[in-house]
Amino acid sequence: MAAKGRIEVQCPHCGNIQLEPELAKSTYCRKCSGYIQLGKGKRSAEPQEVQKELRVAAKGRVEVQCPHCGNIQLEPELAKSTYCRKCSGYIQLGKGKRSAEPQEVQKEPTVLQKLEGFLGVHRTRVAHCFECSGKREVPKSATSTICPQCGAYVDLQDYKIAGNYSRAIRTRGHILITNKAELASNRVICESADIQGFVRGSLVCTGEARIRLKGKVSGSIEGKKVVIEKKSELTFLRPLRGELIEIEGIVNGRIISTGKVIVRKSGRLIGTVFGRGFSVDKGGEFFGELSIGKAEMEQGELLDPSAAPVEKASKRSDPGPEFKLSSA
Repeated sequence: MAAKGRIEVQCPHCGNIQLEPELAKSTYCRKCSGYIQLGKGKRSAEPQEVQKELRVAAKGRVEVQCPHCGNIQLEPELAKSTYCRKCSGYIQLGKGKRSAEPQEVQKEPTVLQKLEGFLGVHRTRVAHCFECSGKREVPKSATSTICPQCGAYVDLQDYKIAGNYSRAIRTRGHILITNKAELASNRVICESADIQGFVRGSLVCTGEARIRLKGKVSGSIEGKKVVIEKKSELTFLRPLRGELIEIEGIVNGRIISTGKVIVRKSGRLIGTVFGRGFSVDKGGEFFGELSIGKAEMEQGELLDPSAAPVEKASKRSDPGPEFKLSSA
């Protein structure tokens, strides 16, 4: 007994020790918000089994267990989704449900995957940490892992956005933005993305981003490889950034590339290109200003592009080995 009329209670979920009245029958952990059942006349907290249907912990609130790390926390009864307060993992609650399921894209196994499972072949992938240079080899079906160097949580889930979405996402998985969706998040980081809806926030892909839509894009899109697919008609209000950018549709805007910009035979580019390489396939079209060997814009160019002097082609006797225009 730590004080008169109070006893020490240990949380069965996270191990936190706190003081509670000795006649208390139940309480909540002040560290992880987990429910603790003390029982009549008991001074110790016994761990409880996780029920399939979580009980109502308080008026208008329910207990929700994180499917990633097992943390239990309180959420409003009518909430549809939330984030874990321990590992920051996304939790999909669903309409009228009190159980937490991760929002991941469910895929039917292919014939090759079924054959590999029958033969006992286990496919793996390398998950890179967001916080440090650590990496870990995990099964292809893994939805999360822990960095072996710094211990940070790494989300590996695939996300499908079908409506208006404004929360942050940081995953090493794939993000699908459907044609009726609108992404307004200030920070979305993913391994790859398929963009069919509008982006008003910031999207960064460490791998490939494929864009297939018609209209104006007011958000920021950046990827190691960015592909503008056929039948796309896009106007970028902010610079499109990437290492390799391939244009198969119609694009109007500024492009900043640390590698090469390629206009395919079905592509049409109108605007300004800053990059280290540029090529137009036979049948492709380009109208605008081109700066080869310069992958960044100066502050003055960002604020007032009309005020920035354009270097005349006559001053560049050698356009560089990465400059290519296909003959008609």
